Amino acid sequence: MTKDGNTTRVVNADNTPGTITIVQFNLASQLPIKLSGSHNFATWKAQFSMLMHGHDLYGHLDGSTPTPIPSTTFGTNTTPNPAYILWFRQDKLIQNALIASVDPTIASAVADANTSKQAWDSLHTAYANKSQTRIFSFRDQLGRITKFTTPITEYLQCIRSLSDELATADAPVTNSELIVKILSGLGPEFRVISASIRARDTIVTYEELYENMLDHELFLRHEEAKKTPGPITVAVATHNKSNNNTNNSQSWRQNARPNNASQYHPPNNNTTIVIRCQLCNKFGHVASVCRSKSHNHFEAKANYITGFNTTANPWIVASGTTHHITTEPHNLQPYHVTEDVSMSDGNKIPISHTGSR
Repeated sequence: MTKDGNTTRVVNADNTPGTITIVQFNLASQLPIKLSGSHNFATWKAQFSMLMHGHDLYGHLDGSTPTPIPSTTFGTNTTPNPAYILWFRQDKLIQNALIASVDPTIASAVADANTSKQAWDSLHTAYANKSQTRIFSFRDQLGRITKFTTPITEYLQCIRSLSDELATADAPVTNSELIVKILSGLGPEFRVISASIRARDTIVTYEELYENMLDHELFLRHEEAKKTPGPITVAVATHNKSNNNTNNSQSWRQNARPNNASQYHPPNNNTTIVIRCQLCNKFGHVASVCRSKSHNHFEAKANYITGFNTTANPWIVASGTTHHITTEPHNLQPYHVTEDVSMSDGNKIPISHTGSR
């Protein structure tokens, strides 16, 4: 056996020459992740195992490459075993790589070992069991997570992150398990799309599901925006007798924000009427004479504003208001919330009764 740098020339059993190369490692580039505890043991282990498999040296870690006897004896002569010398040199380089790839607080567990396998087993004993506890924790979190009020992107990313952690810890979640988990954590607003995905003959991928969920959430937002109510407008009709010499003249005031900026001028007659039917929601008549009345048991309620004794033509106002105010609460229900209506002159009128059409 002769040595030439990191290459050792040997004579095989059939007297043919051969070479064995001692592998050295570029630790900075090949082992960038350092073991710092149970939280990253699975990732670190995957990194180191890949490097050993790449150089066909994993047998030093799992024991599949047996330790040769240190020396051979022929008669009374004892000579070092060349195979052991090669194995020993390579094993120490592997153990050195282990020390370099762990945190300084962990390095002593590797340095105290006699072989790289002992160091490997020591790290497993210290951190692999804790890693199992971490796997249980990940699976528990994955089983409990629900979308609730979080955005769909945040919900999906949280599930995917837990799935990736489990995969790194050698406990991967299959695609079908991942899809079922996502669908089971959705709220009732996703019931339709969830049912359609479950009814498919082929399982959807995570990427496809991600796009479908985003599109559906956008659709729900658009639908919700359509339901947003517009600003409340109020029509106020007041009937005041003037104290001047005019003949029982009436003055009307409207405090409203109509949909169309139309201006209405009451006619110059003695009396004016503002009436709105509670059945057809039109102005100019009351429910008792409405042609669209569907039954005879209807009792006029909130929107009815009392007319006054007159023979003049009615003043019909298409105000576009959504709420009306009346001074006759006998057809309304008591309102126990402390609220009021602001008038155009700055005064406020408390709300004592309410009613609906």
